[in-house]
Amino acid sequence: MANAVQEKRHPGIFDDVKTRSGVLKEIQGNPVTHDAFLRLDEEFQERFVEFCMGVRGVKMTCDPFFKKFFNAEIYPERLSRFLSEILGHPLEVKRMLPNERQRITDMGSLMILDVLVEFATGELADVEIQKIGYRFPGQRASCYSSDMVMRQYERVKGIKGDRFTYRDMKKVYTIVIMENSTREFRKMSGQYIHRGKYEYDTGIEPEHLERMCYIALDNFLDIMDNKRKGTQMSELEAWLYFIGSDKVEHIYKVIESYPWFADLYREINEFRYHPEEAVRMFSDALRIMDRNTVWYMIDEEKQKRQKAEERAEGAEKRAEGAEQKLSEQQQELDKKEQEIEKLQAIIDGLQKK
Repeated sequence: MANAVQEKRHPGIFDDVKTRSGVLKEIQGNPVTHDAFLRLDEEFQERFVEFCMGVRGVKMTCDPFFKKFFNAEIYPERLSRFLSEILGHPLEVKRMLPNERQRITDMGSLMILDVLVEFATGELADVEIQKIGYRFPGQRASCYSSDMVMRQYERVKGIKGDRFTYRDMKKVYTIVIMENSTREFRKMSGQYIHRGKYEYDTGIEPEHLERMCYIALDNFLDIMDNKRKGTQMSELEAWLYFIGSDKVEHIYKVIESYPWFADLYREINEFRYHPEEAVRMFSDALRIMDRNTVWYMIDEEKQKRQKAEERAEGAEKRAEGAEQKLSEQQQELDKKEQEIEKLQAIIDGLQKK
């Protein structure tokens, strides 16, 4: 890996490769860093060591990294450019909004969004980063989209009062970026981005507010790995490499096509010289992933239990059906036996004569 890194040089990016033993010595020399490092699982320990060595980047699918590098309060132009590429038209982030809001009722549910921003146009966008796509089915996306509609309605209605009309409402975008997508996305191996809105079978197009966008990074990386060499990389593809890959060869590929990405990678590289902060972010990412994995396992068990109950219910119904059939057959046999007894009585009576 180190040899691959040394093939090309970009100032401030992988130009200070450290040895594994040197990095481990640094980690052990800082009690806070070392304690946090030991709490990481084996996979995250290896990622952290290779990142500190300078032979690996980081994936922005780690929630703490994404929120830091795409903080709209600090880097509105960064998020504006990224979201403009995803949605296919220029958009300017005006401000970041709280990712949760007060419940409408005491019993109401509380939704916590990852990154929620308002554009200069008044439109809203929620960006959800998911390492496991299973955690964000279409039903959940609809709920998040509805939540944004209600946030906007409450705010605009409060500002305009009696002058409010529903035409004052602007579009809301729910963008779900998945590191590991679900089966329904993986089976569409030639596609990685799916944009959607309400459609009618008559072709009529009322102006609904909700827009959805799913991005399957695993499909994207597979497609790019098989892409013909020499093909020009789009800016959207560069952003998705930046989000979804920590491989050195992908980082160099992005910088060669879009040199200004070098500044973003240098910013990431700075964490190598602040291992205490870096390991904290790795720890937060692992904690979030573990929590999501637990939720995933709970959902899986619920589905298994539901299927088992459905199978048991089906078996019980089949057993009841079989019992009913046996009862009917027994009744038929009893009826025939009665008929035979009657015939036998007639025969006996004839013989006596």
